[in-house]
Amino acid sequence: MAFDYLFQPGKIGNMEVKNRLVMPPMSSRLSTVNGEVTKELIAYYAERAKGGVGTIIVEYSYIDEFESRAAICQLGVQSDHHIKGLNELAEAIQSYGAKAILQIAHGGRQTDPSKMGMDPVAPSAIPDPMTSAALGRPNWVRELDQEKIQEIIDSFAKAARRTKMAGFDGVELHGAHGYLLCQFLSPFSNRRNDMYGGDLEGRARMPLETVDRVRSTVGKNFPLLYRLSADEFVKGGLTLEETVRFAQMLEEAGVDCIHVSCGNFASIHRFVPPIYFKHGYFTYLAEEIKKAVNIPVIAVGAISEPEHANWLIEQGKADFVAMGRALIADPHLPNKAKAGKLDEIRPCIRCNEGCINRFFKGWTIRCATNPQCGREVDYAEIPPVQKPSKVLVVGGGPCGMEAAIISAKRGHSVILCEKEGELGGLLKDVVVPDYKYDIKRLLNYLKYMVYHTDNIEIRLHTEVTPELVQEISPDIVFVATGSRDFIPDFPGSDRPNVVSGIEVYAGRQEVGQKIVVAGGGLLGCETALMLAKQGKEVTVVEKLDTIAYDVEPLTQMTLKEMMAEQNVKILTGTALDSVTDEGAVIIDREFNKTILPMDNLVVALGRKPNKEAVEKLMGTAPQVIPIGDCLEAGDLADCIQQAFVYAVR
Repeated sequence: MAFDYLFQPGKIGNMEVKNRLVMPPMSSRLSTVNGEVTKELIAYYAERAKGGVGTIIVEYSYIDEFESRAAICQLGVQSDHHIKGLNELAEAIQSYGAKAILQIAHGGRQTDPSKMGMDPVAPSAIPDPMTSAALGRPNWVRELDQEKIQEIIDSFAKAARRTKMAGFDGVELHGAHGYLLCQFLSPFSNRRNDMYGGDLEGRARMPLETVDRVRSTVGKNFPLLYRLSADEFVKGGLTLEETVRFAQMLEEAGVDCIHVSCGNFASIHRFVPPIYFKHGYFTYLAEEIKKAVNIPVIAVGAISEPEHANWLIEQGKADFVAMGRALIADPHLPNKAKAGKLDEIRPCIRCNEGCINRFFKGWTIRCATNPQCGREVDYAEIPPVQKPSKVLVVGGGPCGMEAAIISAKRGHSVILCEKEGELGGLLKDVVVPDYKYDIKRLLNYLKYMVYHTDNIEIRLHTEVTPELVQEISPDIVFVATGSRDFIPDFPGSDRPNVVSGIEVYAGRQEVGQKIVVAGGGLLGCETALMLAKQGKEVTVVEKLDTIAYDVEPLTQMTLKEMMAEQNVKILTGTALDSVTDEGAVIIDREFNKTILPMDNLVVALGRKPNKEAVEKLMGTAPQVIPIGDCLEAGDLADCIQQAFVYAVR
């Protein structure tokens, strides 16, 4: 595929860019606690610029000392002290031919008071629901008076001035995702009755005054972008009808480009959509904004493949396409696409574990599929070995494949043994639902790289025994035999209508109409959802107080919504007791027992590490290193990260 549209030059204001691909702003927490640029931050962005993206919009940068910070270790542009580091960052990006834009922002009510030492500020004294839920109490906010509003507008202008002084090619105002500028625009958060509230013109006044002050500060030739949420997807929030009118106001005010996103913290799973959402599901918002304005429009939102990005440009739905998590997963996606190496693009699986979930936890950025992310200072390139060794990898699942790929890239001679006739391990079983398309892409990527990386010999239908290890005589053995499905022993567990969750999920086990699922983790929830979509009557029994407890919050939010839509009944604080002729017997915390009539009990109560394989192979080579689920059952991100870390060491 030629990607004729994606790689044609574009223009934002008077700024010419080499292609239509944009890296959108995503917080990395690679700055210091004082918001200073670090070598890790520079290396992270430089690697993506090196990978061929045309424009990089550097992450949320706060504009004053305290109130504008949304979290710790965010980038700062609130004082001249930051200019030198920001200049080094801009120059690192520009050295590879990419344009560097800095996003400046104020968190408003979507900030954590424990990180600021004071209550947040907002257009109206209405606590943010998501932030309040995270704190476990209302996140009390202070309503801004008009004098303070002018101070904040002035802080935006000063931050824009520093952005220009630091050598950036442009500046973006963050007016999306429920942050302060969005809070003023949205009736969801703005209940003022003065000149900064009321109808759209009143609610738009503060954002437009900010645009005007920034424009007068940086001059008419410095590119000014504005990111907005075209639909907040909450009751009483912004809708597309209003934001189309606001986009026209932005154009009239002198904005050079509109970056169209969606949502706020109350609908955060909408603008960082997990795997269950279709690719590019809200790009229609950018298309509608583009119809109403004559300045460039950037589309964003789960656009993971260059073919899709090219199509959006070709169809005139947007002028530029932002690929966020896709560039976290593979910084070199643009160059690989341009060279026709599509099979070598490491996919984002939209698990949100390494990016947004680590942000929630206050940790630096990582990526489930790209272990080099956030480690670019040390591992932008795979370090070669001084003395190659013979490496045996036992198990052809994702952990084993990653260990084999990295070991071979380092220069080792690798033999990868898999007892089945196909590589993939557990990944093969979890790609059945159509929403698991990204997992299938990861499986295909790992298999492609294993088969096309030099120094890897693949042996299928090969179970590794101590005798085989002795015959191969490796220097290093990576044991990646994974975990195994199990059904715990309980009264009635041996009945024929008691079946394995993974067997049902993979399509190898048929079930009846009335189903009880024991276990409300990810496997139990997804299996219940799949069966409910088939028209079955499904009840999930979970002993904890919530379901989907083993995934990050946005995936959990989405799963709960989808299960509710499919009328899946959920019983929390309830455990499976036994199975009888009458059905599944469950017991609550008051020791009350209830019988649930059912055709099948689907058991999804976790997996057991395959420790027997580890014990069997210990001591058979100079180094025997267990990795992944064979030690402790974990998630996909843990397995790939662990394989990488041991292989590079």
